[in-house]
Amino acid sequence: MADNKKTIALALGGGGARGFAHVGVLEVMEEHGIKVDYIAGTSMGSVVGALYALGMPLKRIKDIAMHFQNIDFSPMEYATPFHESLLSGDFIDEAMRQLFGDAKFEDCKIPFSTLAIDLETGKEVVFNTGLIREVLRASVSIPIIFPPHFYQDRYLIDGAVLNNVPLSLLVDKKPDVLIGVKLANYTSQQYISGMVYAKYQKNKYQDLFKKAGIIENYIDQRKRDIKLLIGIALRSLDIASQDSTNSRIADAHPDYVLKPDVLCGHLEFEKSKETIEEGRRCMEEALPDIFKILDEKGIAYKR
Repeated sequence: MADNKKTIALALGGGGARGFAHVGVLEVMEEHGIKVDYIAGTSMGSVVGALYALGMPLKRIKDIAMHFQNIDFSPMEYATPFHESLLSGDFIDEAMRQLFGDAKFEDCKIPFSTLAIDLETGKEVVFNTGLIREVLRASVSIPIIFPPHFYQDRYLIDGAVLNNVPLSLLVDKKPDVLIGVKLANYTSQQYISGMVYAKYQKNKYQDLFKKAGIIENYIDQRKRDIKLLIGIALRSLDIASQDSTNSRIADAHPDYVLKPDVLCGHLEFEKSKETIEEGRRCMEEALPDIFKILDEKGIAYKR
């Protein structure tokens, strides 16, 4: 007989637009009656996690993802050259206000926590109280890309720098089952290499022989340059955070870590539909193993 008091904790990793894969994971979990009792998230994982923890239906979260798919994330529109970041934080500020308003952690129907990094001390700062929009603004502040967020007398940046799958935030809850979602992207390096090739080889002489539209060509090239710079910075962050994140995952001793292979970059929100589908595919593939774990723990679910 299943013990309904037994708990499941879920840690959602960061990855920008790749974070919408969590929607697909949660959809499959709901379809099989796998109830989440605790949630933690980093960066985009904190956004999806907070919405779900507040009780927003997955259909609505999916609609939000589809809305992001239609937004033009033109780098030039938000570019802030020679400042503390490549892009302005204005869009994030407004998005957090629209998504969360004055909601607090204390309003969550499922206990939720997230983290950011103190830029001065280099230490993790864990949050589970206060205004969600303020904390998440810090949690998604990818260094170099977006400006640090000043909150509670600290300059804070994206928690993914050290702990991109925040299982460690859930260990003290002593859940019976601990699951993490690590957003993999095995094509990032090839994608960036392609952009570099296009800039320095394929298009090397293309613009030199165009007599008309010189200004337009210059602007387009600057857009491509900023996009390439962002891609290099984000890929570098992925590489730099791997060892730290993997170490924290190992220390948490999770029962299972899902690894959706999300074929998009951090800012490719136009691929939201495919990203959600990859989350579903990964979770469905993992179901036999998840069911086995739940059976061993005596936790009820639907096949």
